[in-house]
Amino acid sequence: MYPTRCTNTSFPMDGTMAISRKFLSWDRPILHSAADWLIASGTASPEDLPLVDLSHLLVVVPGGLAGRRLVELLIQKVESSGRSLIPPSVITVGLLPEHLYEARLPFASELTQQFAWGETLRSFSTEQIKPLIPFPPDSSDLGTWRDYGDAVRRVYRELVSDGLDFTDVADKANALEDFTEKPRWAVLAKLQAAYLKRLDAFEIWDKQSARLYAVKHKQCRCDAHIVLLATVDLNRVTRQMLDDVASGGDKVTALVGAPEAWKDHFDEHGCISADAWADVAIEIDDQSVALVDGATDEADQAAGVIADVADQFSVKEIIVGLPDESLLGELQRIFQLHGLRCRFGPGSPVVATLPFRLLETIVELAQTRKYHALAAAVRHPDLFERLAFAVPGLEDLDKWFNKRLPNEVDRSLNDEALKAAIENLDQLTAPFTNQKFSLTGWADQVRDLLLAVYGERMIDLDSAESLSLARPLQAINDTMLQWSEIPESLSQPLNASEMLRVLKNQLSSVMIPAEHDPEAIETLGWLELPLMDAPVCIVTSFNDGLIPSSNTADLFLPNTLRKLLGLEDDSLRYARDAYQVQVIQHTRKKVAWIVPKRGADGDPLAPSRLLFTGDTKTLPHRVERMFGTPEVPHNQAKEATADRCDHRQQIAIPQPGNLTPPELPGWDQFSATAINLYLKCPYRFFLRYVLKLHGDNDRATELDGGAFGNLAHDTLQAFGKSDVKNSDDEQVIFQFLSDKLSELAQSSYGKQPLATIKLQIEQLRLRLRAFAASQAHHRQEGWLIHSCETDIPVGKCLLNVDGKEVSLVGRIDRIDHNPETGDWAVWDYKTGDSVGNPELEHQKGPQGDKTWKNVQLPFYRHLVKGVGVKGEISLGYITLAKQGEDVRFRVAKWKEADLDQADATIIGAIRDIRAGKFFPPGEVSYVDEFSRICQDSVLGRWEPAQ
Repeated sequence: MYPTRCTNTSFPMDGTMAISRKFLSWDRPILHSAADWLIASGTASPEDLPLVDLSHLLVVVPGGLAGRRLVELLIQKVESSGRSLIPPSVITVGLLPEHLYEARLPFASELTQQFAWGETLRSFSTEQIKPLIPFPPDSSDLGTWRDYGDAVRRVYRELVSDGLDFTDVADKANALEDFTEKPRWAVLAKLQAAYLKRLDAFEIWDKQSARLYAVKHKQCRCDAHIVLLATVDLNRVTRQMLDDVASGGDKVTALVGAPEAWKDHFDEHGCISADAWADVAIEIDDQSVALVDGATDEADQAAGVIADVADQFSVKEIIVGLPDESLLGELQRIFQLHGLRCRFGPGSPVVATLPFRLLETIVELAQTRKYHALAAAVRHPDLFERLAFAVPGLEDLDKWFNKRLPNEVDRSLNDEALKAAIENLDQLTAPFTNQKFSLTGWADQVRDLLLAVYGERMIDLDSAESLSLARPLQAINDTMLQWSEIPESLSQPLNASEMLRVLKNQLSSVMIPAEHDPEAIETLGWLELPLMDAPVCIVTSFNDGLIPSSNTADLFLPNTLRKLLGLEDDSLRYARDAYQVQVIQHTRKKVAWIVPKRGADGDPLAPSRLLFTGDTKTLPHRVERMFGTPEVPHNQAKEATADRCDHRQQIAIPQPGNLTPPELPGWDQFSATAINLYLKCPYRFFLRYVLKLHGDNDRATELDGGAFGNLAHDTLQAFGKSDVKNSDDEQVIFQFLSDKLSELAQSSYGKQPLATIKLQIEQLRLRLRAFAASQAHHRQEGWLIHSCETDIPVGKCLLNVDGKEVSLVGRIDRIDHNPETGDWAVWDYKTGDSVGNPELEHQKGPQGDKTWKNVQLPFYRHLVKGVGVKGEISLGYITLAKQGEDVRFRVAKWKEADLDQADATIIGAIRDIRAGKFFPPGEVSYVDEFSRICQDSVLGRWEPAQ
């Protein structure tokens, strides 16, 4: 019905058929200039009425938001002159091709395409498919085959949109030196032919291939005057279709958002020319660029820019760009502290809404009986009341979880408070347990579940709360309606998990629009910024990899191959983003560029290379600055002055003097752990050791540092008390450690622990292998293990503090003795990922002026006296770090004067504890159960009035 081989087609253009270009100045927002041009092109009313008729125009815009704003401007401009408007048709680029030709057959939906590709892949033999999938899944694993099919579909779609197919790639790739992927592309070419033949049998079309067919047979026409508005990166097939339209005498005009002087930087379609933009110097004022540390400072700097312009511009005249959308949460948090609201234009994904999460949870619980599915179900807001659950039951559930870190709900969970909830859940999960249906059959089951939970809810469409429920329910239902379009032979019976996999894949890109808020600052993605007309634009995350973006790790189409094929590659992305920076720079009254040194996940980031294209005289200074130390965010809203209110948090941190502890400790015994916590944060010490507070939750998905360390310590303790503890044979040592690790892990976490815990167990096993080598070498040097996990009880080790004896208590990981030299060594096992340098972890400050921040090893120096160890004692770590070469014995190189200073630190801490000095909270670099109470991440932490 259409060719199974796609071919490139170009059309000779002469002056009468060419697409006309109109350059719009960027001295003001491009949409305003475009609106004026469109109004000027309106047809005259035959009755000479005050009417602007633009119905003959088909305006093509890059995105829906730009289209909506354009229509608003057209209405405003026309009505302000006392006239009426017949608006043009406004569509996005993705919808344009289907306005240019008439499809002869119905189109296959994306889901049908995915299923068809999956079935085509599955139909090939293992030998045929091997160059593409060396280890294919089992034939019955339909979900994985469909996932592979979707991956191939995406590559095919991208190629065909640029006028190529899989065979073209194989042919062109021969020009690449040492290209080794030709067998893969040969298989893909065969798959393509089989896939198109399969669709032919269903009498449906692949949309991308249909467009190529229309191009090849010169079927593209359009009765309307097509106006391309700032569509600077049209794909090749769309350009070919427009060429076909123009060659047939139909009118096409490209409105280019740039001055006439820049015409050589755009091709005949108004698209950017990558080569022309490669060397463009982009002048960005240093004063508009801020270098900050991370996400919090980035959001703080954005708030500061808004504070600077607050007297001149309203919130509706300010827009914030989010090239990295993971910044949104921190931006909203910091803005809220300033009394600001921000609205993320694209909205939120359906898969993150409560109705979809409910479906996801019910299906997972039914199929797997996983603990986290049960916990999610009993905590789901829409299920909590229905299940007749209670808060004490949640607390008991948390305690059971933290003891076992279970993967599945097993018989060790025996709690009366859960019975009613489990019985109600069983009714909801029953249809999803062992059934198999077609997708249309599953649609009925899903609707029944949602009706059971939400059917009695009253939906008020004027209520934002009701809309937040109605819209995702509608999106889920609309998506399931598409399931009836899939040919029956492609839709085999699925279990509930497979059905959910299909539904989630379909909904992954579906967004629920954010509610309109006239008092909120708009935040948008990078690609939407240039055409927006807010006079103030703040661009966050101005980093390489985001602006310009990069795609060097593509499995099928790496950058070198993209360049050869003429596909969008890094040079085209660079040109597009360079153009966008120019537009933003020229069309705004105020622009701010914020460059973080670290991303929201803490990973280091490089500044955008677009910062280094301007004046070469100032380039060295900018390079030095951008790769230097991050700057403190400029935010005048935080600076307390005579004419500004105090910006500190108004929620008070509970004062120790205002709190009554259950029982005041006698302060007659101390551990190293307690002293170290006091040195880090006196207030945390108060919360834990005076108020006896602790936090429980079930958010863990892996062993935390403490649990991982305990598993390692228990394994090493067993070794230190075993018959092989003084072996110098590496293999003997490791075999014991490996067997003991498996035994302890199964005892604590069951035979089928979480996958993450399995991985951690194996990571620990690798560390123990490296430890075995170091231990064998240590033994060969004459050292014997004297004792392990030695408890020092109350009264065995005393320290005089201001004339009063204080008992030092604790547990020493390991004590070694060397009979040949008479030396003793006290060791502390360290299982963190880092190397664990004893000096760096115990002291801080410059050489010659160090202070003690950790006193654990010096504390042990006293504890060993409680077990009769005397004389010279070396202190150190046995590090079981991530890197095998870092697993070794590390002796601390302290002098007696250093240790005396450590003792003074211990005594000083005990003295302050007795004096009740527990406030203010210390400055810590980690997050724990007390972080919110201490207001660690709050902008302007509360402080008591002076």
